[in-house]
This record gives sequence, C-alpha cells and structure tokens, in this order.
Amino acid sequence: MKMKHHLTALCALAILTFAARADLAIPGDGSDGALNITEDTVIDLSQAVTGTWNQNNTANAGKGVYDPDKWAIVFKYTSVNIAGHTTGAPAVLDGRTLKFKNHPSHAPVVWLVQGNVTIDGILNLNGQNGLMTLPEALIPIEAGPGGFRGGPGSPQGHGAGYGPGGSNAHWTGPSGQYAGTYGNPQIIPLIGGSGSGGTNEGVASGAGGGGAILIATPGTVSIGGSISAKGGYSPSNNAAGSGGAVRVIAASVAGAGSIYATGPTGAGSIGRIRLETNSLTTSLVTLPETIGVPPANSPIIWPATNAPKARVVSVDAISAPVDPRSPLIAAADVAIQNNAPVNILIETRDFPIEGVVQLAVIPKFGNRSWFTATRIGGDINVATWQVTTVLPQGFVTLQARATQP
Repeated sequence: MKMKHHLTALCALAILTFAARADLAIPGDGSDGALNITEDTVIDLSQAVTGTWNQNNTANAGKGVYDPDKWAIVFKYTSVNIAGHTTGAPAVLDGRTLKFKNHPSHAPVVWLVQGNVTIDGILNLNGQNGLMTLPEALIPIEAGPGGFRGGPGSPQGHGAGYGPGGSNAHWTGPSGQYAGTYGNPQIIPLIGGSGSGGTNEGVASGAGGGGAILIATPGTVSIGGSISAKGGYSPSNNAAGSGGAVRVIAASVAGAGSIYATGPTGAGSIGRIRLETNSLTTSLVTLPETIGVPPANSPIIWPATNAPKARVVSVDAISAPVDPRSPLIAAADVAIQNNAPVNILIETRDFPIEGVVQLAVIPKFGNRSWFTATRIGGDINVATWQVTTVLPQGFVTLQARATQP
C-alpha cells in the first residue's frame, strides 16, 4: 500500500508541472449570460426550456436548456461569480449560497462557461435530509440535481432508497452507495449519488443522494468557498445518501476552498470528484481526495453516441415514455391494472448479447427485488430483453441495469 501511495504522489507532481496546452475547446455560446450571485439564490431547474443542449438560449437566458437525450440541464454562461462574505462579516458565513430546485427529470447540471468561474460562496448540490413527520415522510426525499431520492417512511411500511446504489428500507443503516458501486472515474455520464432507505421507526424517510455538476471553461475556476455535493442525513436510523459527483474542466483550478462529494457526517458512501486541468493548486481541499489530470484540448462532455444504453420500453404491453419522470405521487409514467404476471420489456443498444441485463423492481413502500432478463430478440445493435413478474400494488419504480462481460 505504501508503494501505491508513493506512486500516486509522483503522478500528482507530474500533473502539477504538466506543460501548458492550447486553449481548451469548450462548447457554448454564452447565451445564458453572466451568472452573478450576490445574495442567497435558488435556481429553479424546472424553468429550463426542453430542447437541444447546444441551441441558442437567448430567449430563455439564465434558465438553461433541458436536453432529455443527454439527461442534463445545460447553462451556457459568459462567466460565473458566486460572491464571498461581505466586508466585516464573519468568515464562517462563507458568502452567498447558490442552490437548485430540481427539474421533474431530476437531471444533473452542466455549466459551459466562456470566461472564468469564481466560487467564493457556496455552490450547494446536497441531498436533503430525511424527515420524521407525516405526511412529509410519505414522499421520497429530494436528492441534489442528478442524484437519487431517499425512500419514504410510513406506519404501514417503508421504502428503499433510489438509484443504482440505493439502500433497502431498514431499521438502522445501511446508507446509499456510489463510488465502487456504479459510474466511472471519468464521470461520463454525469450521475449523482443514491438515496438511503426509509424506516417506520418514528416514521422517517431516507435521505437523498448528493447531486452532480460539470463545470467547464477554457479559463480559470477559482474556489475560495466550497462546492458541496453531499448526501443527506436520516437521523432516525443514522443512515445517509451517498455523495454525488463534481467534474471540473479548466485551464487552471485555483483557491484555498473545498470540494466535497461525501456523506453528510462520515456516514454514507463517498461520491466522485474529477479535476481535468493543467494547473491545480495544492491549497484546494477535496474529499474524496483527488489529483488533477491533464485535459484533452477538446474535452469529452457527453458519452459517445454508440455508448451502451438500456431502458424499459413497455410494461404489460403499454409503452413507457422515453423520458420517464417517476413522480411517485398522484401520477405515474405507466398505469396498469393487473394482478397477474406481466411482461416488462427492456431495450439495449450497442450492448453485447453476452452481457447481463437486470431489472430492479422497487415498490414505494417495500424493498427492491432484482430480476435477470432473458433476451428474446435482436443483436448487439438493438436487442429486446424480457422480465415476467407480478408487480406489487401501488407505486413501483423500475430500474434497468446492463453489465458487459
């Protein structure tokens, strides 16, 4: 282990002294204008217009574009500034705070910035804490944008946390999981933390996972305050949502602030941080600890068009929406009335038929069950897989997962 640590230190030194490259090619037309936060602010992501991420957004400036194909809310800013604390105020105030209200899709946030990014205040993408009161605990608790919700709690049952690493419902622990469970160190695609399960011990909901953000600029990202993508905390069972994901692409990353993608208080899984830069200050605190990696001149923003994909396409012969929302209250993406076994079809694209396709069935109040799907047709380009099961009564979330050999 010591040799591994020493090798890591040498790699970090090499990166810090990496020769400067040509200007980074960051896409973006600046049509969302300048973001200048001088007071505590909440950006309502539901106000983003639905469209293509690279379309000109002058008519909706400052509200972003939701691209369902990329599953992201994209802002194309000229510059970004989140102000620090005012002169004479205690430094512990940490300046102005920018938060987000989720889009119905719960998509992550992407900032494509033409100029510099200064964060002397707080950029908050934290998951929300679990609740111990009715009726609030009956509703899955919100994650940060790009993260996954915590499971609800009720007197008659409690639900599992959502997301690839969501924990089952429980009396005490465990927490939602992220790093080492899903995703990749490149954070492509951009995806946040998973939620923890609810409990009927005091009727409490689980906590939401930390959100996810990509900040890309050909200039400097200066962090004197903090970027926080922590999971929320569930006080009734000492569980937590997992940390989210923060990816930064910039010519240089400076400042003595911090980036956190962890559980809230040591509980919960860590998330991921990736810093693609030619110059990284040693005074920046990152948890989990992260080194810089040199960026490509044309950084990869989105997954390749031929990246493997899997999605639920129908339930009991009823088509599922391409852009599901899983509201879990008063409405559903698919409504069925059937107590008998139903066929659930999953479509994969650019995925080898030797792979394994699984389906998680997550009732709103109850633990998840995993099923292995059977391929019924198609090839590596497009294939159809099937799971046949009796679905629980009430709201149910379906989550497809494909694993390559």
